[in-house]
Amino acid sequence: MDDLFLLVIVGEFNAGKSSFINALLGEHLLKEGVTPTTTQINIIRFNESHQETVTDKDILVIGAPIAMLNEISIVDTPGTNAIVRKHEEITSQFVPRSDLVLFVTSADRPLSESERAFLQQIRDWGKKLVLVINKVDLLQNDEEVRQVEEFIVENIRTLLDIQPEIFSVSSRLALQAKKGSPHLWQKSHFDKLEEHIINYLDEKERIRLKFLNPVGVALNLNQRYGEVVQSRLDLLNDDWDVISSVDRQLQLYKEDMQED
Repeated sequence: MDDLFLLVIVGEFNAGKSSFINALLGEHLLKEGVTPTTTQINIIRFNESHQETVTDKDILVIGAPIAMLNEISIVDTPGTNAIVRKHEEITSQFVPRSDLVLFVTSADRPLSESERAFLQQIRDWGKKLVLVINKVDLLQNDEEVRQVEEFIVENIRTLLDIQPEIFSVSSRLALQAKKGSPHLWQKSHFDKLEEHIINYLDEKERIRLKFLNPVGVALNLNQRYGEVVQSRLDLLNDDWDVISSVDRQLQLYKEDMQED
């Protein structure tokens, strides 16, 4: 509750999370690559000058003079389903702290089984979720983009019973557009997502989501440990039935002995 609004970016490695954040902020702040490049939590906050500060062995705070960061802290997380399993552990532990989660998936391999499992974790924590389909420039045309969107919407509704906001973008083209090639902006489809983030996250909505965050965490913990308590009660009830049965058998044996 003491921190700024936390917009947390999650997804599998090589889905383009770092390139998406670079496009959103309009600068090459984060390293990009085809292999897992983010090995720790990167928290990007407003600062008058560019600087980096290590606050924990798994947390790097990056300061940048970007207006959007005045009210929102953006969190870049290690990719899930990578060979370095600690990366997934770091990401999973940070999700409960988020106020809004942007889940980035790649258009060339949308909604894998591991992504479905991770989305379920996010849902169970009661988090507000926005789903971003990145790298749509790899697809041939708008019809293929529509097919990918329909595939994801249908499966998320069927498997997870949720209907998050979905945006299809090309982070690569969006960043190029912001860095001097404005003719690529429309092709990137980034404008609708950027407008949604800026307009949706006004002060009132940020406060609402900020207060819903601990409520969602509390409900999740209550349900999780309520199930643990119930399973232990069921086990105790089974033990009580066994003890009662032994008592009855002992009483019958006692009666038989007295009769003899």
